[in-house]
Amino acid sequence: MVPTSRPAVRVAWLPLALLVAAGCKQGPTPEVQARMDSLSQASNDRDRLMQEVAENTRLVSEISRELAKASVPAKALKITAESPLRASRDTLIQKIRYVTTRMREIEPRLKDSEQRIRQLTTLSDSLRDQLAATMQNLQGVIDNQKETIEALTNQVDQLSTQLAALKDTIETMATEANTVYYVIGTKDELEQKGIVREIGGARFLFVLWKSGKSLVPARTLDPSEFTVADRRHLSELPLPADNREYRIVSRQDVTALDTPLSDDGTITGKVRIADSARFWAASKYLIIVEG
Repeated sequence: MVPTSRPAVRVAWLPLALLVAAGCKQGPTPEVQARMDSLSQASNDRDRLMQEVAENTRLVSEISRELAKASVPAKALKITAESPLRASRDTLIQKIRYVTTRMREIEPRLKDSEQRIRQLTTLSDSLRDQLAATMQNLQGVIDNQKETIEALTNQVDQLSTQLAALKDTIETMATEANTVYYVIGTKDELEQKGIVREIGGARFLFVLWKSGKSLVPARTLDPSEFTVADRRHLSELPLPADNREYRIVSRQDVTALDTPLSDDGTITGKVRIADSARFWAASKYLIIVEG
């Protein structure tokens, strides 16, 4: 560029100033006005273009920043420009091409994945329906089992009631079967109560009583005149007086005693029973007479 001196500039602007001054006094001519409008329009176009360039520059910068975040292999970038600005543009273009190529490669895989997801969703819906049907069937089985269990529970309750009644009956029968009665007293006391009676004997001349009599149980015995006991717990029966002899006049099996009778058939001290079942088999009424 050739340098221009200040006087020359002033000389160049002088006609324009005179023209403007004349225009201010007389108003611009049509040619001048058209020229001024053209310059104003050009200025506006220039400002708009500058704004668009700035917007494009900012857009390119943002794209560059986003592409810089992408991991692009160095071998995928082929830069042939020599100037830094050209090299930067080539780099940006190469990155865009690389990303575009990758997107084209990934798009079929994405579609395939979407298809597989749809298939899995359909399969999942089918499995869900099967699972719902299975759960419904299982619920039906559970309901039937509950009804069966309830019926069995009622049967068990009934059987438990019957078993309890049967148990009570058995216990009652066992108690009755093992209930025994015993009484100890003198001959006169037992005769007065109607528990024993005399049998046998023969009259001799000038003798007012029969000889050879024996005491036996009465034909009918009143349980209220006896002491009640459970033979399962009656293995030993103490006698009222240790120094006196007693005789069993009822029909018990005396061989089932733990201590045998004396030679004259008497017993002293205690009545010890060795075999309860055999001892009470003949009669459940035990009558012991003193003397």
